Amino acid sequence: MTAMKPSHRKFSAARRAIAQRGLSLVELMVGLTIGLVLTLGLFTLISSQSQAFKVQDDFARIQENATLALRQIGDSVRMAGFYGYAMDPGSIDTAIGGVATTTDCGSGANPPSGNWALAANTPLQGFTGLTPVTVNAMLPCILATNFVAGPILVTRSAGYRIPDTAPVGDLTADLAAQTNSATTIYLQADPNNGLIFYGANFAALKAAGTTRSTATGNDIDIFEYRTHVYYIRPCSRPAAGVACAATDDNGQPIPTLVRQELIGSAMTEAPLAEGVELIDFQFGIDAQPAVGPNGVLGDGVPETFTATPTAAQWPNVVAVKVTVLVRSPTLTSQHDDSGKTYDLNGDNVVDFACTAGVNCMYKRKVFSQTFQVRNIAQRRGG
Repeated sequence: MTAMKPSHRKFSAARRAIAQRGLSLVELMVGLTIGLVLTLGLFTLISSQSQAFKVQDDFARIQENATLALRQIGDSVRMAGFYGYAMDPGSIDTAIGGVATTTDCGSGANPPSGNWALAANTPLQGFTGLTPVTVNAMLPCILATNFVAGPILVTRSAGYRIPDTAPVGDLTADLAAQTNSATTIYLQADPNNGLIFYGANFAALKAAGTTRSTATGNDIDIFEYRTHVYYIRPCSRPAAGVACAATDDNGQPIPTLVRQELIGSAMTEAPLAEGVELIDFQFGIDAQPAVGPNGVLGDGVPETFTATPTAAQWPNVVAVKVTVLVRSPTLTSQHDDSGKTYDLNGDNVVDFACTAGVNCMYKRKVFSQTFQVRNIAQRRGG
């Protein structure tokens, strides 16, 4: 066996002595300090990552809600004035089908006072200057508590086409097979004339020779009839039924883009996109003079944009620029929006600036898109 050198014996003895006596108070404090620094660094990293995730999540939800809002409005704008194969919105007969809408949006100040949703000759319309105090008198389907002061957009069009299955050319059974078809309002039109009717009345109207058909006797396509009214509601989920209140959305009401849509014979409110705090509509007017012997006006291209077209200009609206201010659905304590102002329509006038306190703890972003009113633009373009 090899003998241990004296230096090795001394080192081993020193290690045993240290092991026996343990750590000194100074060494323990140094170790604890290093451990606390490392722990603090770890928590700082976790907090930073969590904050970064929340920021990314907030902006992702803002973008998703803005995309949804613009897509819904854009789809309605593009379809406005589409009434099957009708060449002229004024050719749609709204009386022959025996349709009568309820909880309608018509009033003495907003004619027609009855069957307002069926005013097919006005495929696109806007309202400005309304407040929660005045909106219900103008559009009775909108509750005062469910309206944020701002513009309103109305579109009317045909929607979903009823599929033509066997026997091809006869839509009687196909129409009856649709969900709630008896009380749903439909539209059928050829290039010269059209009618709006309840699904339950189609068979009788067809037997009377009132419905539209081709030269070979086949039924012309049938579409659901649609009326949409877009505006902002001060809450997302009303806790007490249909009316918004300050206690909604866990005490922090979320402004929400909603629309009134025709369900059966009644206009019904449906939420679309949360966080839409403000909206602006600019309507593109085709101001070109009359051309051609057929009376077609203009070229279908807007020359000017305005938020308030005159009664004579509404039939000439061929584009709509939609701008929305969307906020995050939840508060961020580290965020302060008080130094920012928002101009939605580019006129150098502040349309929104947050007030002090909680209202400034939301992230916000403006989104804008312009949509062509295809059916009106194409008719005017000849």
